[in-house]
Amino acid sequence: MITMTQIRDGQAYMRHHLSANDYYSESERVTGHWQGKAAEMLGIAGQEVTPEAFEALRTNRHPQTGDKLTPRKPKVAYHDFVVSAPKSVSIAAMMGPDDRLIEAFDHCVAKAFKRLEEQACVRVRGGQAVFTENVRTTGNAVAAVYRHDTSRMLDPQLHTHLVFANVTWDQDSERWLALQPRRMGEESPAIRQAFYRDLASECQRLGYQTESDGETFRLQGIDRQLEKDLSQRAAQREQFEERYAEVFGHNPHKKRVEQFIKEGKAAATRRFQEEYQARFSHKPSEALIRSFVRDWRSSKMARAEPDQVRAIQQQRITPNQAEQLGNLVAQARSHSSTSLSSPPQDVRSTPKELPQKRHKQSFLQETQARKMMRIHAAMGANPTALMALRLRQLAKVKANEAQRRTH
Repeated sequence: MITMTQIRDGQAYMRHHLSANDYYSESERVTGHWQGKAAEMLGIAGQEVTPEAFEALRTNRHPQTGDKLTPRKPKVAYHDFVVSAPKSVSIAAMMGPDDRLIEAFDHCVAKAFKRLEEQACVRVRGGQAVFTENVRTTGNAVAAVYRHDTSRMLDPQLHTHLVFANVTWDQDSERWLALQPRRMGEESPAIRQAFYRDLASECQRLGYQTESDGETFRLQGIDRQLEKDLSQRAAQREQFEERYAEVFGHNPHKKRVEQFIKEGKAAATRRFQEEYQARFSHKPSEALIRSFVRDWRSSKMARAEPDQVRAIQQQRITPNQAEQLGNLVAQARSHSSTSLSSPPQDVRSTPKELPQKRHKQSFLQETQARKMMRIHAAMGANPTALMALRLRQLAKVKANEAQRRTH
């Protein structure tokens, strides 16, 4: 999933939302890095995000020199695009655990970032275009990139914030101007699908089997009930939709659901009161307010340490689910065909095509593994017999190599 939020002020955004995970830990800090072609122009690409540089861009100043950037200070400080992994990938990565999936996720997010950056624009205001919404592509941006691995409800959830500063270099006018993110938002559905294709391909290369799941995909072998149990925020969203339909007589539109996801309790209460007043011409009762605004986005936990969070997550699954998850990760590792650094597979391949490409190889690996298990069982794991077997296998390999050289 890719969502976008405008950060109008953002004075405490880095400290409260980016440098801390979605729960708050006094001993843990998430480190962000600057990315983008505009970051290169500003001399900060690849550097760790510091409060000073973040504040400089928030207030329309050059992070190195302090000089003013755009002619006018933009009303919006940052545009936060959030890229999220499918729930099954987050579960396998964080609770398997399988760090390879985290690396693959980062790799695919980097691709999504480049696709978003290509859509960076500025508004065209000169001449007859002064009162239009015409835009011109610049293709460069600067963003603070932060990866989080846990939701505020302490469920495993890999997601990365791509926090674009509201500035881009316009080559035509040779100056810094405010970023117009409209095309970035318009293209985000296509970029999201490309991200899912990339990530599915990486998961398959790492030994996992995938299957289509609506607009996204999921890892085969992970119990759907486990995904549901570790998606508490999604369950709250469904309950909200039911409450909304019961109170207002129709389902909430997409934007209203997004407001539920993002707003805190105080803002949600005000919104409900205004919405109810406009619909029914009188104020809602206190009892109705408490009933409707009961599971909104809560404040961050004050002292949840990373180890405590992992322990809480493990308590939410059964021993059988934990065993199945561990077996799935182990099996994927044994079937992994290439490393992440190898050339990526063609992202145009469909999820159904990619498993077929490795079907024969996986079958041979599984057959060999079963054969060795039978041999070990027959020998009773006798060390002398196993050593003799290994020596015979080594001699056979050398003989085959010598035979190939003669040809």
